Amino acid sequence: MPEAFTVGSVSVEPGEIAKGAIPTGRSSDGRTREIPVLVCNGAEEGPRLWINGATHGDEPEGALSIFKMFESLDPVSLKGVVVGIPAMNVPAFEAGKRGDPLDLFSYDMNRIYPGKVDGYPTERAAWAHWEAMKDRCDLQIAIHSGGEHSYLAHMIFAADNRPSIELAAAMGPVWDLVFRSSVGGNNPASKIAEFGKAGITVELGGNCRTLTDDFHEVAGDLVEGYRNVMRHYGMIEGDASYATEWRMGHQEALLAPASGMWVGSPEILFESPLSAQALLGRVYDLYGEVQGEVRAPEDGVVFGLRSRPAVLEGEWCCFFGIIDEVRNDLIGS
Repeated sequence: MPEAFTVGSVSVEPGEIAKGAIPTGRSSDGRTREIPVLVCNGAEEGPRLWINGATHGDEPEGALSIFKMFESLDPVSLKGVVVGIPAMNVPAFEAGKRGDPLDLFSYDMNRIYPGKVDGYPTERAAWAHWEAMKDRCDLQIAIHSGGEHSYLAHMIFAADNRPSIELAAAMGPVWDLVFRSSVGGNNPASKIAEFGKAGITVELGGNCRTLTDDFHEVAGDLVEGYRNVMRHYGMIEGDASYATEWRMGHQEALLAPASGMWVGSPEILFESPLSAQALLGRVYDLYGEVQGEVRAPEDGVVFGLRSRPAVLEGEWCCFFGIIDEVRNDLIGS
């Protein structure tokens, strides 16, 4: 029989849902700083799935999708455990910034994870999260987006081990763009994969799509991916569905060739095949003159575009995916 699941301040009996927190230290007024936690402990044994949101504070899609996911969970019929972390980096989320503005030395939690027990503030928060997760997690999904500067379409970075590649494929039919990432890197997905477990980083959304129905559509898309994962691993009833094939390769960040106003080409479609030298966008100066163009470096796909028109020379304009291979054997091999 399953046992109570304990993480941070919360202990959840089988067949129940509860809320708690992972303490990360003290604020100047003596209150506990903490990371919120939602836990659904199934009535039957099964995998332990962690969904981590807002490692970057300007990426709220993970939080909303976790709220929606927990509205639909039934702990009585669930096999296993679902842990939702709406915001790993709470100070960054409160500021609406990529990192904690008050911590200039470990600003980006997704580059210094799992942090240090005696490090800078963000390092300490990352360490508290890692200590809570590392021995209580089998499957880890970290949710990211374009944040305040861009929009990213369906894209997965999967740690380069077999469990992580399978988890990526289990996200469902629309998630067919899967790029390998390192094992043991400084982010939650890579770090959990170092233990032989499954870790992926999912990219979808951006602040340009956080108004009314757009925000709900993006969150709902993520929830369907989580539920497909849960069907695949037998955590909930139903048959999982999959892409017929997966496009795997690597990304290339395309930078602005000039300063001015970035304007993407109107005919560009996310995730659709493009030929080398396809025009992705232009940079205009404030007199209306074209100062530079961004073109596809080779055949591939666009999965991220800058949504903030003002741009400086050398700033990011596009995430371009170069497909190295197409696979149809990520499930069941």
